[in-house]
Amino acid sequence: MTTSRQENIRRERVKLVEALLSRSADTSVRADVALEWRAVEHRGNADAVGQGAVDLRVCAEATLNALHELLGGRVHFRLMGVKSVKAFDDSVAIVALSVQEHDTLGADHRLIGTASAADRELAEGVARAILNATNRVLENFLPPASG
Repeated sequence: MTTSRQENIRRERVKLVEALLSRSADTSVRADVALEWRAVEHRGNADAVGQGAVDLRVCAEATLNALHELLGGRVHFRLMGVKSVKAFDDSVAIVALSVQEHDTLGADHRLIGTASAADRELAEGVARAILNATNRVLENFLPPASG
């Protein structure tokens, strides 16, 4: 049985290092996300004012900012929506993204990602949902492992 070269390539994934959400007394919200790719950390953050769904959006935007830093403009993700829903007594973060590759002008693709998102781990759940949505697309823009 033969295997293709594609099957022999070891796939690496962008790792979530940390995702933090902080709120101040004046309803300001800040999210800080750190991602790691090949032992290099890429950080993103986002700020907003408000409560409730704003927390989700700020976490998603901070994660996308970290991804955009890592990708250096090779591809752009746009947040279409983010939501937390109850499913089977658990909270689940759902994100909808659009992605436009700069070398395929006009090609706009939709991506959906989900992840468990307990209230105390909201930022981490949203960040993981973004990574789950983008993993296969990222494989096209990040070089494969050598060796």
